[in-house]
Amino acid sequence: METIQFYPLDITYKVIGNKPHIYLFGRTTNNQQICVIDENFKPYFYVLLKKDDDAELFKEKIQKIKVEEKDETAEVTGAEIVDKNYFGKPRKAVKVYANIPPHIPIIRRVIKEWTTIVESTNEYDIPFIRRYFLDKGITPLTLVEAKGEFIDMRSKVPCFKAEEITQFSTDSIKKPRILAFDIETYNPLGKRLLVEDHPIVMLAFYGENYKKVITWKRFKTDEDYIEFVDGELELITKFKETIEHYKPDILTGYFSDGFDFPYIIARAKKYNIKLDLGLDYSVLKPKRGKTSIIQITGIAHLDVFKFVSKVLGRALETDSYTLAAVSEELLDETKDDVDVDSLAEIWDKNPQELEKYCRYNLKDAMLTYNLCTRILPNVEELVKIIGLSIFDVNRMGFAQLVEWYIMKQVQDFNEIAPNKPNFYEIKDRQQHTYKGAFVYKPEPGLYKDIAVFDFRSLYPTIITSHNIGLSTLNCRCCRDDAQYAPTDDRKYWFCKKTRGFIPQIVEGLITRRMRIKEMMKEKSDIMLEARSESLKLLANSFYGYLGFFGARWYSIECARSVTAYGRYYISRVLNEASSQGFSVVYSDTDSIFLTLEGKSQEDAKLFAEKINEDLPGLMELEYEDFYPSGIFVSAKEGPYGAKKKYALLKQDNSLKITGFETIRRNWSPIAKEVQENVLNIVLKERDIKKAVAYVREVIQSLRSKEIKNKEVIIHTQLQKELGSYAAIAPHVAVARRLKAQGHDVGPGSMIKFIVTVGKGIIRDRARLIEEVEEGDYDADYYINHQIVPAVDRIFNVLGHSKDDLIESKDQSKLDGFF
Repeated sequence: METIQFYPLDITYKVIGNKPHIYLFGRTTNNQQICVIDENFKPYFYVLLKKDDDAELFKEKIQKIKVEEKDETAEVTGAEIVDKNYFGKPRKAVKVYANIPPHIPIIRRVIKEWTTIVESTNEYDIPFIRRYFLDKGITPLTLVEAKGEFIDMRSKVPCFKAEEITQFSTDSIKKPRILAFDIETYNPLGKRLLVEDHPIVMLAFYGENYKKVITWKRFKTDEDYIEFVDGELELITKFKETIEHYKPDILTGYFSDGFDFPYIIARAKKYNIKLDLGLDYSVLKPKRGKTSIIQITGIAHLDVFKFVSKVLGRALETDSYTLAAVSEELLDETKDDVDVDSLAEIWDKNPQELEKYCRYNLKDAMLTYNLCTRILPNVEELVKIIGLSIFDVNRMGFAQLVEWYIMKQVQDFNEIAPNKPNFYEIKDRQQHTYKGAFVYKPEPGLYKDIAVFDFRSLYPTIITSHNIGLSTLNCRCCRDDAQYAPTDDRKYWFCKKTRGFIPQIVEGLITRRMRIKEMMKEKSDIMLEARSESLKLLANSFYGYLGFFGARWYSIECARSVTAYGRYYISRVLNEASSQGFSVVYSDTDSIFLTLEGKSQEDAKLFAEKINEDLPGLMELEYEDFYPSGIFVSAKEGPYGAKKKYALLKQDNSLKITGFETIRRNWSPIAKEVQENVLNIVLKERDIKKAVAYVREVIQSLRSKEIKNKEVIIHTQLQKELGSYAAIAPHVAVARRLKAQGHDVGPGSMIKFIVTVGKGIIRDRARLIEEVEEGDYDADYYINHQIVPAVDRIFNVLGHSKDDLIESKDQSKLDGFF
């Protein structure tokens, strides 16, 4: 028997001889690709009975189950009685085995009908390969040891049949081989693409010390990365050959699930090209769901767009998840500036100009590669924390990440997972709501000497400090002296004697992150930073998960209690601050803004220390920072300031801007630029007169058409299907025209348009960017609906109306403020 060590990268299973075979693909410690096969794992699910005493009789009865379906016989191959916990309560469960995973739902359907004795059937819907990771305790990307022997079988990589597989260490793969790709297609209709008619004209690859663009229109060039082939058929064949030659661990694209791969697959089908890219010679086939998903057996397909939009998006300032926007923010790099819509015309008439499109294609592949390497530490850490493959983690949203982290952790608590809600349960849950965070609305104005405090991980620490979870909710043992959560109806309490598994799981996330942050003080490390961010993401998502209608561990009672405690502690701090002589400016969820009112920063720090003496468990109020000045603007209606809409001047003279149009959609670049510049002038230079003069200058530039078209483009995202809009806003009108032209537009599509000069209502004058001549925009529209609205609330705080911006009047300084 031989022993090998390897890093698992991808996993699948096949049924051979009425038995499941697990295939773990990875790379060995001596850098060789390998496939490790495990035939020793059996599919199963759990049955909970109404009476634990019925377990033995039930066990004997179910072992006789045989169901004939589609020329197959599904039968129970074994059963055992096991001691488990269900929502923290000890239970007897019957563990039911079947031959192969597809037989599990068949057997389960029979058993669940025995309603007189069966309470529930559980964990029947856990995918087999995820079940394998959970039970075996194997973590992808980390070092695993296998004992067995090499075998001969049809595979692109050596195969090792394992008798034993165990986690060897937490050491992770150091430098996986990454290959990025990008395609350009023939586009005579501009953005409208017909996959059956429009061929792929260029295909770029980028990896470490590797770059290539394959195209089939020849032109003179000195670039050695450009390779010419004789047609699209050979281009697609080269695509396959390049991947097989490069042997990547990770194949990455940008929106490759939704565009590049489906397009390549469709064009390959036209030529009967077998895209057997899987290391087991399996052929690429899109998995259809809400969106297309492409899995390559043995190679981790990482769609950078998916991870950015699902996980990193909240932390980005960009209002668009395009390759250009994300690259500019994360890499400080931009795409090449070429007119892609003209590619078809150049292809047909001026092939000598195609070299710039090859550069463009290669640059996109390079940006994708660089983005992949930039986000890979975050992906790797989530893989290690959650225990699932890159492919799975890459396509999960926050709720799924939390749920599968719980699934992994409850193994240590011997818990049986509850089932996913059915259609009717989801509909019922969607009817229930709960009161959110406390908000102390600010009075609009300019403020000096602002101290900002934050509760560190407010909701996660409330969960741990008050033992909030499904297994501790309204326990019998604490009923007589219950400490009720401060909800309006005061109906919920949580056990004070026994720690629940949910609070313990959340506490583990918080304390692990605290240790990592201490380690980060000693040394700067990108993996530690990624681990810290991942732990924070999961911990902060727990509260939302508990109130999410699709969650296995759903509890509206727990969600209500968490926010109630949040409101309680924020109110307590505000009352104490007022009694200590601080003036409250603003508070929202976990943040508190106070003016020092003659006190020092040291006084503010001592105030936080005093508060922390009385906080339970891991709860802590942190002194975040001091800001010499700040501005809070008014809400659209009413006398109070807008929630989360303020700008603060930092001590280093930079600005912290929250909630303004500088970081929101629906506003043109010129409107965002004007607003940010006005804030800089007001808070840094303290000169209202200069701010007003600046706005007037921009207004005049718009009227004289000195502002370029690119500065007046409006980006608006469709929130629902086009047919669902009762009122037709400009972006909806433009989207309908795009739809009529054959473009695929729907919820989530970003619509770009310019409002032009002419008669009629605004929606009739909204035009696609390419339809508008330079300077043919409606200056009055942009002045009255973009520029002035972007700054009028700032100037209202300063005592000036919108008319002051448009008309010439003498202006004053900020008398008495600074």
